Amino acid sequence: MGKSTARLRTYISWLSASAFVIAAACFLVNCLVDPLWYLRGNVLTGINYPFNERLEKLNRFLPRMRDYDCVIFGTSRATLLPENEIKGYHCFNMAFSDGQASEYLLYGHYLRQRGFAPRLVIVDVKREEFIGPAQAPEVPDFIRTGDAPPSIFEAYLSLDALDFSIRTLRGDSPHHRYYDRNFAVNLEVRSKRHRYNPTGPITPMPPPFDVHPERAALYIKLRQEFPMAHAIGYIPPESPWRIAAFGLTGGLDAYLAAIGQIAGAYDEFLNFSIPSPITESKQDTYDGSHYSRAVNMRVAAALSGSHRDLAIDWRQADAPAVIADYHERFAQFVATADRAAADSNDGAKQ
Repeated sequence: MGKSTARLRTYISWLSASAFVIAAACFLVNCLVDPLWYLRGNVLTGINYPFNERLEKLNRFLPRMRDYDCVIFGTSRATLLPENEIKGYHCFNMAFSDGQASEYLLYGHYLRQRGFAPRLVIVDVKREEFIGPAQAPEVPDFIRTGDAPPSIFEAYLSLDALDFSIRTLRGDSPHHRYYDRNFAVNLEVRSKRHRYNPTGPITPMPPPFDVHPERAALYIKLRQEFPMAHAIGYIPPESPWRIAAFGLTGGLDAYLAAIGQIAGAYDEFLNFSIPSPITESKQDTYDGSHYSRAVNMRVAAALSGSHRDLAIDWRQADAPAVIADYHERFAQFVATADRAAADSNDGAKQ
């Protein structure tokens, strides 16, 4: 009986020690790779992938909240906007993959509850959000309850975080973007075979393309969450081939009407999704929607007040004039693109 008890105690001791070593190893690896940005990011390779940006952004922001007087809300496209290029402010880029206004509103309310009162708010307005079925917001539970994020011990003693760390070290990215040591986002380098290269005549985009302009109300509410701030809304660069294909569905005017409502609620509103040297370039985007950090530096300059020829300024004329200008630009682009496609086909036949 005594020997059996001793063996059991030895077994439990070894089991406990093994569990402790495994847990400590898990925690150490997660701290070194830091996939959720509790510390300084990945100190091993200097690259972090966006596995859970909705948590990562707050882990990075909350301990330094008093350092910022500007916040950027948006989608993965806005993550590529270099916040340090917004002149006169110290901005934090709160954008995350597949973001939508209903989520920004919850984040905005959460930040206001914690005393954040920025001087500037920049909001990326997502075209796809006005098309098709509404998507439910996907935010961490603590955003809804107003609590603090999970502690580093709770997060980094988990197998989920360890999986993120292992995938990071293997180079297994969930998206075509990555964060460097400075928390700046870049596009992965892609071969010519995988680059964006629209060809042929422009045809209507596939469904769904039913437009819901009433969703503009969420962006207006977000602006109202920060009455103390100067608010700039913007539509990031998007390939004119994509916009023209959407325009052929008949939903463009309803979408532009929604944009007009939002623009009226913001102090400034710039639309970069027009035919321009940056959007017509096929070298700086892999899908016609996500543009390189170099392109987004030009967007940041425009948001700061310079080089605004790359965008339509919705506050410089009345809405009908702006919409008419938008239609004219795309009519010219479609005519040019279709003519180029026809010439290419004729050349191939000869």
